[in-house]
Amino acid sequence: MTIWQHVPFENEAAIGEWARMRGITYRIIRCWENEPLEADDLLVVLGGSMSAYDDIGFIKNEIEFLRKRIESGGKIFGICLGAQLLASAMGSRVYSSGTREAGWRNIDLMPHPLTDSLDKTQCVFHWHGDTFDLPNDTVRIARNDAFENQAFATVDGRIIATQFHFETTAESMGKLLDADGEYLCCDSEFVSNPQTIRQGVSNISKSNQALFALLDTWAKS
Repeated sequence: MTIWQHVPFENEAAIGEWARMRGITYRIIRCWENEPLEADDLLVVLGGSMSAYDDIGFIKNEIEFLRKRIESGGKIFGICLGAQLLASAMGSRVYSSGTREAGWRNIDLMPHPLTDSLDKTQCVFHWHGDTFDLPNDTVRIARNDAFENQAFATVDGRIIATQFHFETTAESMGKLLDADGEYLCCDSEFVSNPQTIRQGVSNISKSNQALFALLDTWAKS
């Protein structure tokens, strides 16, 4: 498995635990250091503080790489920025929503083989303001009151994209708050304060369990 990382403070978190438990080896490509882009059978594209529409060399390179990988039938799991990069690679518009969503908030899951084993309502971690139009040949698999397109997937399940972070751990949440806490300074009804976010640590276990079930299905799809 290959993991593309975009900022030092946003790592694989619980995805690494899932891989270790399943005996899956993985390597991390530090995209912001312009390490050469590569992908094994499973490719995970993590979040980051930049946008898919930014004029950044490695972002443009990732979109082109993803476009070719999609065409070749590869498996890709995009998270937050990774989801937006996938949407862009699939020809959809990625843009600022005009609001932000940050903290522990519910999503509603929709029927799909990737989600059939999960509870239909999940409390998950959010940290995003960009959104995207639903790409052709995909279906929406999650939404909430803040963002209509919280997640999408191809019908066969080989490509999945989530705006939210099933992979968040107490450690990764703390690193994000410490490194990017100013992101919470905005006028949005969907943004929690740092104290409330930290109190949401009780949601992590169930969120990670959902991630593991999702990854199990995706890896076998």
